[in-house]
Amino acid sequence: MVNAQGVVVVLDGPPTGGRGAPMSRLLIVSRISPGSEGRVAQIFAESDATELPALTGVRHRSLYCLHDLLVHLVETAQVDADALAAARSHPLYLQVNERLSAHTTSYLPTWRSPRDAVAGCFYRWDATGPDATGIRRFAVGG
Repeated sequence: MVNAQGVVVVLDGPPTGGRGAPMSRLLIVSRISPGSEGRVAQIFAESDATELPALTGVRHRSLYCLHDLLVHLVETAQVDADALAAARSHPLYLQVNERLSAHTTSYLPTWRSPRDAVAGCFYRWDATGPDATGIRRFAVGG
């Protein structure tokens, strides 16, 4: 799936989000203008304070940057396809994509369709058992 800027969206499995409800992970990859991280974060924070996350089923969002690469991890509840399609034409959705377009672009300018941008998950691990968090923390430095 790709948003209005032709940005990559990768679907990754059905995690439960810790609540038992089926969830989907989306990994969105795009280019970000140098120094725009704060502005992009502000755009998402303002959007996340609206009803748009509920309309699209978003339950979690994280933004990562490596040089000019923007990686956007989203976890969503399973949403009816018709409701999701309607949300994509919602003024708030169109507004956030318009605002982001000043700071982000598609990863490859040659992409012609969403399929050009989709990557497959080639490894996944989930913790199991009552005490499993699946989180590993490593100290960096000394």
